[in-house]
Amino acid sequence: MAAIRATVRATHAGLEWIRPPQQARTRQTLTRMLDAAEKMVASKGFADTAITEIAKAAGGSVGGFYRRFEDKQGLLQALHARFCEEARATADAALDPHRWRDASTAEVVREFVAFLVRIFREREGSFRAYQLAGFTNDIVRRRTVELYAHLQQKMVALFADRRDDIAHPDPELGAAFGLDLVLGKLSQAVQLEPESFGLGDPRLDDELPRAFLAHLGVRPD
Repeated sequence: MAAIRATVRATHAGLEWIRPPQQARTRQTLTRMLDAAEKMVASKGFADTAITEIAKAAGGSVGGFYRRFEDKQGLLQALHARFCEEARATADAALDPHRWRDASTAEVVREFVAFLVRIFREREGSFRAYQLAGFTNDIVRRRTVELYAHLQQKMVALFADRRDDIAHPDPELGAAFGLDLVLGKLSQAVQLEPESFGLGDPRLDDELPRAFLAHLGVRPD
């Protein structure tokens, strides 16, 4: 993975998605194609995004698209690989214990969960496409499992020095499982689009951090 040169604030405020910098000018066309596809898929879904639209938005051609991808599934693979790389970099920065050194455990949970909810809302179409691909494609599924394991590892490490705040008998298990609770609910909301507690339901903003804190046995501030 390319070294991450993005600036990370030392405080806990302002969690942001991290995009590693481009490595070579020869990748600029590919990057424009992926950027255009990512934006369209996130807003209206993978099935409703046409190759012609992607090529036009990227300032290229359909022929240029097929020089880089065998088909739309090849594009999805590239999008998912880039997403996982960025998600790892984002997790490394967002869950860095130094960032949260002046924050309470409850504040850590609330702000990080709010960040996850925002990302899922912004990229709902992309998450739905990745979930569907994971059902039939072993590479996507394995890549996703490895990403979730990385998130769990970072979350557990973040809470390692906060055992006095956590009433759960096994803080490491509590942190890992609590993160799974949040990600599981968000994934369910993406897949089923329920009217109650779907991604558009503002009650998620309160209920998800409350559930995580309750599982950890952390009293709200």
